[in-house]
Amino acid sequence: MSEIIDCQLEQAGYQKLSAPLPACAYDVLDEVLDSVVQENFRRRRNGTRYAIRNAHLAVPALRPLLEHGALVELARGVLGQTVALVSATLFDKQPGANWFVPPHQDLFVPISGTTDDLRWTNWSIKAGVQYVEPPVEVQRELLALRLHLDACPGVNGALEVVPGSQHERLDEDAVAEFAEKAFEVCPAGPGEVLLMRPLLVHRSRAAKLPERRRVLHVVYSATVPPKGLEWT
Repeated sequence: MSEIIDCQLEQAGYQKLSAPLPACAYDVLDEVLDSVVQENFRRRRNGTRYAIRNAHLAVPALRPLLEHGALVELARGVLGQTVALVSATLFDKQPGANWFVPPHQDLFVPISGTTDDLRWTNWSIKAGVQYVEPPVEVQRELLALRLHLDACPGVNGALEVVPGSQHERLDEDAVAEFAEKAFEVCPAGPGEVLLMRPLLVHRSRAAKLPERRRVLHVVYSATVPPKGLEWT
């Protein structure tokens, strides 16, 4: 299966896997994420919760499942045996948190430490966690796995991607130039995983028939950061 995955990822930058996780692994992840305390969620001004940034840090029971479970094995099938957890975000879109996410590339990752390597740029602090933009050769070795915990059809804000756009770091003007017909919708059902390269240009529309949509977005790396830096 890894050869098939590698081929599609190389060409298009993404691939959907139908029911790739054992039922027990999915059930455990679902149970852990469904029991997260309310205080961990980021919220809209109307009070509606919508996401947990750095869920691997905020939810202690989640991290071992991501470092030793079925998802990391999927990542190893693409990246090889040297795989490190970089980040995890839980999106929990509900009718009160329904908006259009414009086209973009995922450029920033949480990181610990410092480095004199000037290729690591655009340092910032978000919610008390340090972020950085890695050099493009490191970004190319990142892999995101989006585990859908609820149905995510096209009318419920499914991810839309520009196939083949994952090879280079693009500026905002270049991202904005992609025509409407360049985007492909990636609907998914509960338990399905979408593999994608973070540099893949993607967006999501506001849901036309908004229902709850939980997605666990986990990023792994095949690259060891330079001396002084560690993945969080």
